[in-house]
Amino acid sequence: MKYRADIDGLRAVAVLAVVGFHARVPWLTGGFAGVDVFFVISGFLIAGVVAERQVRGDFSLGWFWERRVRRIFPALMAVLTATTALAAWLLLPRDFSQYAQSMGAALVSLSNVWFWDHSGYFGGDDQIRPLLHTWSLAVEEQFYLVFPLLMLLTARFAAGRARTVLGLLAVASLAFGVWQTGKHAEAAFYLPFSRAWELLAGVLLALWKPVIPWPAVRHGAGVVGLALIAIACLVFTKNTPWPGVAALVPVLGAVLVIAGEGGIAGRLLATRPMVWIGLLSYSLYLWHWPLLTFQRFLMPGAWPTTITVLAAIGLSALSLRFVERPFRGSAFLTRRQVFAASAGAILILGAVAGVIHLARGFPQRFDARSLAMADSRLERSRGSYRDGTCFISYRFDARDYRKDLCDTADPKKADWLLVGDSHAAHLWSGLAAANPDVNVMQVTSSGCQITLTRGPAERDVCDRMAKLVYGDLLIQRRPDGVLLAGRWWPKDLPRVAETLDWFKAHDIPVVLVGPIPQYSDDLTRLLILSWRFNDPGLPARRRLDWPETVDGDLRKLAAAKGVPYVSLYDLLCDARDCAMLVDPETPLQWDYGHLTPEGSRLVAGRMRERGLFPRGPAPAPSPGSR
Repeated sequence: MKYRADIDGLRAVAVLAVVGFHARVPWLTGGFAGVDVFFVISGFLIAGVVAERQVRGDFSLGWFWERRVRRIFPALMAVLTATTALAAWLLLPRDFSQYAQSMGAALVSLSNVWFWDHSGYFGGDDQIRPLLHTWSLAVEEQFYLVFPLLMLLTARFAAGRARTVLGLLAVASLAFGVWQTGKHAEAAFYLPFSRAWELLAGVLLALWKPVIPWPAVRHGAGVVGLALIAIACLVFTKNTPWPGVAALVPVLGAVLVIAGEGGIAGRLLATRPMVWIGLLSYSLYLWHWPLLTFQRFLMPGAWPTTITVLAAIGLSALSLRFVERPFRGSAFLTRRQVFAASAGAILILGAVAGVIHLARGFPQRFDARSLAMADSRLERSRGSYRDGTCFISYRFDARDYRKDLCDTADPKKADWLLVGDSHAAHLWSGLAAANPDVNVMQVTSSGCQITLTRGPAERDVCDRMAKLVYGDLLIQRRPDGVLLAGRWWPKDLPRVAETLDWFKAHDIPVVLVGPIPQYSDDLTRLLILSWRFNDPGLPARRRLDWPETVDGDLRKLAAAKGVPYVSLYDLLCDARDCAMLVDPETPLQWDYGHLTPEGSRLVAGRMRERGLFPRGPAPAPSPGSR
């Protein structure tokens, strides 16, 4: 298959989009679409090579997998080795143990499955997972295992119909991906079944080999393709359902750019700077995320992110020169030696990962106070939300909601309904414990503020949960009152106002609960780092400003609507600082903002002390009672 410089340029577009997104370039809100462009390119190049060899009659699985190992493993092993050394220095025991698990999964091409299995509200913080980006590499590696076998099977049992078979598979994968994105977004994002169509789009392009004889059409195809990729990168956001129908935009864009060979877009992509970045793209993709992760973890704001990105580019250039090219083009290693060397590297790094995991992340690296803090955060928080029953996180569906457990009235108590997203769910355990005289019912769902109308970025399940609340519970069963809570953003104020008006119109008591203080990173880690580096002001510097502004705006809105308002800032903050600890070893929040069970009880206790939790009317006495 002939070399095309414009495809290396397209690789540059893809990797720069991804790196820019991860570096939080404000206008690259959809830069993650660069991964989808990579998938199309990989499918196109691999299918072209396989089909060409099949025509010549010299294709073999050993040859194909040797080429893939030479291309992928050397740079990956170098990055894993360096990242492990940094992780040993920085990561908390639980994080280091999870890192080791993810490294083991990356070594056997299953990191996408591992990250899917550890995703969701209680899976951990993605921003401190240095190998998170290897999920896409795993998808490609799984494709490299399956695709050549599929080509051999179609050649034997469906000769001449490869495009038809692969086209049907692509359509089925696309349909499944669209369905899966609406039902189980994280599975759709990470797993290969909903991603295969993107690779197969490149495969079908390579097998079809379209030739556009008209220069104007070639120019137009390339320009439109680049425009579609730009639209995806500049318009889409992390809240865009992905990879659903929206993923068609960058995929079609990549297909048009590749099909428009020789056009003006191809000439632009084939310029020397673009080709150079494209040649670095694999190593740059591998290096940039661990470096950005460790910078944000250790020294946020110590230097511009641009410096970190430039460092990643420098390491990528060294990797290309001294790691990728020598191994890829070496004539001194036979195929057997290549496989043996790769297996040896996997066994060595796998053994390192196993030791780290068995040693529970080597807690000896930290002092007793830090270890007590680290142990108090996530695991004890999981059950307090009632995840999968009264709190419908991303892993669950509205059908999993348990009416019998979550919103059943209690004739002996006042019934108050807690409604909202995870920032409502984290209040439930504390409210229930601090108010034994109140039946605190719960309808909550991650990413769903459950206002009267759905937010623009909310999931389909949010509509069903809202209908449950506003069309069933509050009309047919009518509790004594409602606590409406959430992670409110400035854009939410009009919907909150509309919802408060609905409550007033239906004469249902409602209390609006404002946003909680939030941080740019896991509060537990910030506290431990502040102790480790003797920097007590670190957590306060990492506290976000905008939630406090929203708190003030919601306070004014509630006053204008005549609705009681609970300011969590008033409960947790004074003129000097905000509470971050429940006791010397227990953080108030286990991540950027969600309360620990102890934190929930502290907040609920302060609400009760200040008379902010409404009791509602006393229940009527039962017949015969005195």
